[in-house]
Amino acid sequence: MSDANGSGPGRRSPGGGPPDGPPPGPLSGPAPTPPRRRTWLLGLAGALVLAVGVAGLLVGTGAFEDDGGGGGAAAPASPSARTASATAPPSQSPAREATTPPPESAGLLSFGRTHRFAGGVEVTVSPPERFAPAQSSAGHKDGNIAVKVDVTVRNGSDERLELVTVVVRGRDGDGRETAQVFDPEQVVMPLDGDLLPGRRTVAAYGFDLPPGAGNSLEVGVSVGFDGDAVHWDGELP
Repeated sequence: MSDANGSGPGRRSPGGGPPDGPPPGPLSGPAPTPPRRRTWLLGLAGALVLAVGVAGLLVGTGAFEDDGGGGGAAAPASPSARTASATAPPSQSPAREATTPPPESAGLLSFGRTHRFAGGVEVTVSPPERFAPAQSSAGHKDGNIAVKVDVTVRNGSDERLELVTVVVRGRDGDGRETAQVFDPEQVVMPLDGDLLPGRRTVAAYGFDLPPGAGNSLEVGVSVGFDGDAVHWDGELP
C-alpha cells in the first residue's frame, strides 16, 4: 500500500526497475562497526597477549626470586671463581705445627706421660735425675754420669703380668745404648715377680752415660718379648 505521493515501501522506480533498496526497519540489520573502533580492539588484545607472555618468561627464569638470603637457591659460582677455589693453596700454620708435640702413635713421649699398651698395661717413665752409685753398685764406670728414672707399671689387663716381660733400655744423646746401673743399696733395681690385675708397682732403673754423649736421655719400654717398644725422651738435669 502506498501513500498519497506514491513513495511507500517497495515502490518501484519510475522506469519499472527493482526497488531502490530494502525498506528501513528491523529487516535491514545492525549498523556495521566503524573501522577505527575495530582496529583499537585488535591492538588492545595483542598488547594483553604480549604482557602475559613476558610475565611467563620472567617467572620461568627466576626473575622474581628473592636474592636477599630468604630461602632462594644460591646462584652458581662462575667458572673463574671455581677455578680459583680449586687452585688456592691450603692454609698453613708453620708456627703451630712446629710447637705440636709428637703424638703417642709415633712412639715418642716426653717424660712423665703414661702410655697404655694394647693388652691394657700402662707404663709411666719419670724425668731422669742424677745420682751417685754406691760402692757395691754394678754397671757404673768412673767418669761417667749415672742417672735414674722411675718406671711405674699398672696391670690393666685381666691376667697376671710377669714383670720380667717388661723390658727397659736406655740410650744417650748420641743414640748409643747405655749400660744399666744396679744399686741394691739405693734400690735401683729392675722389676721382678708378677703383678695382679688392677695393681701397680714402681721400680728405679739406672743408666751410665759417658761424658760428652749429649745432655739427653731416651728410655724405651716394651711389654712382652715380642712387643714393640715405646720411647720416652727428654733433657738431663
